[in-house]
Amino acid sequence: MPINFHTVSYPFTPSDLKKRIDYDGGSDPVYVGYAAPGTADSAAAWQIQKITYTGGLVSGIDFAGGTNDYNRVWDDRASYTYS
Repeated sequence: MPINFHTVSYPFTPSDLKKRIDYDGGSDPVYVGYAAPGTADSAAAWQIQKITYTGGLVSGIDFAGGTNDYNRVWDDRASYTYS
């Protein structure tokens, strides 16, 4: 996972970030979010990805607001536009 170091500061690496996963009611993840440890789900400090499927296989992974910046709210993940 690429990190935008303008919005997430050292000493964090991708493996240090906390992760949230939201499923579609089955076993397929739809949203994946990353943030620095201690970040609240209601804070505008998340990078959120949306996974799309075609025929049961992953066909795309897009970012909230079309950017990989850490400036989104995990609690609002379903309301964002993804590209």
